[in-house]
Amino acid sequence: MTEAEREAVRVKRRLPQTWEEARGALEGDVAMRDLLGGVVEGFLAVGETLDGLLHSPASEAKRAQMLVENY
Repeated sequence: MTEAEREAVRVKRRLPQTWEEARGALEGDVAMRDLLGGVVEGFLAVGETLDGLLHSPASEAKRAQMLVENY
């Protein structure tokens, strides 16, 4: 969307484009954390663990193999 199109539908900001941006936005969203409490904390903790596991294998082939074996 162009800036004018966003203004026409009152879009103030863009959604996060990456997992890291989304996680950062959720970490900083006090209203969501207050509303959902431990759910947000658990979701973020699982996401960090999964992110670490997915980035630990040295090659793309090993990451793909890990995903196939575990999911």
